Amino acid sequence: MKFISNFIGTFGYTGLFPFAPATFATLVFVLIYMYVPGGNILVHPVVLLATLLISVPVSTQVEKAHGHDAGRIVIDEIVGIQLALTLAAPTLLGVASAFVLFRFFDIVKPFTAGRAQHLPRGYGVVADDVIAGIYARVTLVILAWIFPGFGRFF
Repeated sequence: MKFISNFIGTFGYTGLFPFAPATFATLVFVLIYMYVPGGNILVHPVVLLATLLISVPVSTQVEKAHGHDAGRIVIDEIVGIQLALTLAAPTLLGVASAFVLFRFFDIVKPFTAGRAQHLPRGYGVVADDVIAGIYARVTLVILAWIFPGFGRFF
């Protein structure tokens, strides 16, 4: 069980990247989404829901072995970027913007995201990224409404 939790929690070991593992894992996700045939299935609502449901127990398990919100836990970033991209039809500019905005909001931790990070166990690990993903999505909806070159986010 530890092997599976570690594999999922590190998003196929991308969380072991030596610097900025969260950014690296998010970038790998975005590249798969854009360039692997069928990669867009990763942002299907059912896949998002499944990822969200397993992310909390997996994060809790990896935390037990590696400490609170250990840098190697990146499944939470995957949930956040999925929220930014689910049910969207972005252009390349839209995908790149989703990546940058999600990482920005995840790092800055705007209103409620910083507090959410203090929830117990895997809930705190995942909650701040869910909030960052929502902030990114709302920003993308506004941008796409004003500038159609971002694609469709609403």
